[in-house]
Amino acid sequence: MKYTSLSLATALAVAGFVQTAGAEQDRLFGLSASFGVAHTDNRDNVENGTLRAGVPQKEESQTSFYIGPTLRLKRQIDDRLDFSAGYSPVIRWYDEVTKGKEKHKVDHSVFVKLDYKLTPRTRVTFGENYWWTGMRDYFYGTDYDYDPNRDTRLDHEYYQNRVTASVSQKLIGEDYVKVSGRWRVKRYDEKELADYSDEDEYGARLDFMHVASRYLAFGVFGDWQDWDRASDASRNAGYEIDQGYTVYTLGAQSIVDFAGNRDNYVYAGIGWARGEYEADSVDDQDAASVNVELRLFQLSDTRVLAGFRFLPHYSDSYPFSSQKDTAGYVTLTKYFDADRRFRVNASCEYRTRKYELSDDIDQGSFRYGYAEALKAANNGATEYDKNTLYGRVAASYKFYEWLTGTLYYSYEKVDNDIGNDYDENIIGVGAKVDLY
Repeated sequence: MKYTSLSLATALAVAGFVQTAGAEQDRLFGLSASFGVAHTDNRDNVENGTLRAGVPQKEESQTSFYIGPTLRLKRQIDDRLDFSAGYSPVIRWYDEVTKGKEKHKVDHSVFVKLDYKLTPRTRVTFGENYWWTGMRDYFYGTDYDYDPNRDTRLDHEYYQNRVTASVSQKLIGEDYVKVSGRWRVKRYDEKELADYSDEDEYGARLDFMHVASRYLAFGVFGDWQDWDRASDASRNAGYEIDQGYTVYTLGAQSIVDFAGNRDNYVYAGIGWARGEYEADSVDDQDAASVNVELRLFQLSDTRVLAGFRFLPHYSDSYPFSSQKDTAGYVTLTKYFDADRRFRVNASCEYRTRKYELSDDIDQGSFRYGYAEALKAANNGATEYDKNTLYGRVAASYKFYEWLTGTLYYSYEKVDNDIGNDYDENIIGVGAKVDLY
């Protein structure tokens, strides 16, 4: 397993700082284990009849099993410092796999969180999440034929590391300014995949809020995001597809707090974004950016989170550089007993991602046929949608202080002009045991 040195070094360095900052208190360790089973009716996320290398595909079901311990370190010192770190390896088995895939894999995750009140008016936060996963497949070749006698493997293993940090400073009264940064890196082990799937993302944000009263705050924000996906594969093939995308956003924001306790409020942010492309063939673009969110968390038995967003964003579909992202979402949580042992959670999201051949992709895509293939598959259209409807219902019950069980069902429907359409139903059951 290939850990980044950042995650482990960060955990050790912060743990050392915590020990120095509050040596008078003992560390608190926690050990738990989770296990469960899930069943899907569409293992490969395809639609019946979808052609792959000229062969019609068929929806196949699959059952998977998982088990994984989680080791946590938590420390709280007075009201100034909260620190936590953890590591969790998860082993997964599959009863039916696509030809050439292995029946098991192991995921690893590491997290570090730090919240430190440097002075009564200055707060510092830090967070890191590292995730490593992968599965080795047999080599298929250009005709996608599975050859059991050819034991060459294609390595899908990759790691992803995300780091966030912020410093917030209270000004006069309750007014405050906050500076935050983020960094994410994604790296594949196999060169064939790394050449067009590695990603780098950097970002920074500045917030200023004037707190007019317990019930109202308003201010301005500025955000910068720089993202790029590797394009070595296209360069090696003799053509250039630049996919880098940078967005600058300036806007206004407001918080309306119904009870004055930051538990029930509406946040609204409206801005104007400027998108710049690494590809010289794509003109820079301006677009609106909207984010509205409602939180109702102080209700006795029911919690609500609902929101809407519209913003330009980097693309999750190769080799587009950008996409217009529109989404609406809602999550409801209901407790059914006084001691909150029995909980039901329901969530739903509908999102639309739009792509345009003239605005969101390096025009070099026309030179090697990708753009023409998209047009041919969509009756000559040059604008494409990827619509996703996702819903999930889960019920959990805390049988004992050390045992919690969960039952869930999820549904996803994707209508995709630049990829597969599919429906997927998943049902699963799991349990968490607190060992220490």
